[in-house]
Amino acid sequence: MSSSGNGEGHTDGQDDRPVEVADVVEDYLTDKGKGAEGKSGTYRRDAKRELDRFLTFLEDERPRSPTTFEELTIQDIRQYARHLATQDWAESTIQNYYAHISAFCGWAVREGYLEENPALKSRAKEPLPEDDGRKTERQQAWSPEQRTALLEYVDEQAHEAIDEVGENRYEAIKACRDRALVYLLCFSGVRGAEVLADVADARRGRDGLRWSDVSLEDNTITVLGKKGEWSDRAVPPSAIPSLERLRSVLNPPSDDWPVFTTLSYPTLIETFKDELVERDYTREEAESLHRERVNDGDVSMIELCVEYDVDPPALTTHSARRILQRLTEDADIELDDDKHGYLAPHGARRGAGEVMVREFGYTEAARHLDNSEEVVREHYSHIEASERAQMAETAFQNQRPSQKDVPDQDSDG
Repeated sequence: MSSSGNGEGHTDGQDDRPVEVADVVEDYLTDKGKGAEGKSGTYRRDAKRELDRFLTFLEDERPRSPTTFEELTIQDIRQYARHLATQDWAESTIQNYYAHISAFCGWAVREGYLEENPALKSRAKEPLPEDDGRKTERQQAWSPEQRTALLEYVDEQAHEAIDEVGENRYEAIKACRDRALVYLLCFSGVRGAEVLADVADARRGRDGLRWSDVSLEDNTITVLGKKGEWSDRAVPPSAIPSLERLRSVLNPPSDDWPVFTTLSYPTLIETFKDELVERDYTREEAESLHRERVNDGDVSMIELCVEYDVDPPALTTHSARRILQRLTEDADIELDDDKHGYLAPHGARRGAGEVMVREFGYTEAARHLDNSEEVVREHYSHIEASERAQMAETAFQNQRPSQKDVPDQDSDG
């Protein structure tokens, strides 16, 4: 490999050996991670995936010895950019994956492993698809018609299940949970990760919304925002009854319970048994109790968890997407959306943003969505463009000459 002009590179202080790229990846991930010891966070997960891919590429390039920072060249990065560009991925995806490598190299400069960031060089980035800043596709936003259709469907399902709650409490809990989720996403504009569990992030606030985080009297919920700070978010009155009914039907024994609990049978079984073992039950006793009350009895696993105050895991973001996919199909809602094919959680947030921008403007929409006005203006620029088009049309209509001022086309003058 040719020299990159990066200098000799950082060396190990003990034996003066060049540092291998792979040896410090974990340090980078820890610095970028969240939670205790930097072991959590979506960015850490995504960065690890892309750095693992990059290290595999370097190993294929140098099968006989690991790559050190001294050996890492602009040509290496250029070759990797070409490798990414040949994959069957969207241009924005390729740009995003390359950005992870560039960020790592920038960190390596600050740590003293590299003298400059080779990934920022034009020659390294040249094989990448051109990023012209245009959005390749409009992100999904729930339309008023779709929102109404979904709300009417979950209302119907919940009402029917509540009428039969004495016979089948499990179905009532499930229907009320699904309805409350739809209503909260629809009207509050919260991010899914703020109220659902993220399996890649162990922080409190990324483990699902708890009843202790909900104030039904004040129409607010407290969530861990995108920037890692706790904040109160408004819950419009339209969403409150669905949360009240869910709490009434579920009857959680403590406020530590998640608002949107998983109802996965295998997950609840293992959670129940593990908790009872921690309470000094034997596993045989826990299994016998499960068989007696659930298998041979007439209660569901979630009801057994309520009875013994065993906190169930919260619904994950992945499971919530599956629920919305099911609800969209069952409600027979048609979408012109090849990417998802169902009403996705982020579509509810964008739909709420559409409503707020059109009714109250960008500033209030930004406050409701817990975002900057600049970002909101960028995401909803199509609304402003549409309004400008109407203003321009009105202006040209007003400037149109009156009929008496229009020259007679048949005049010889």
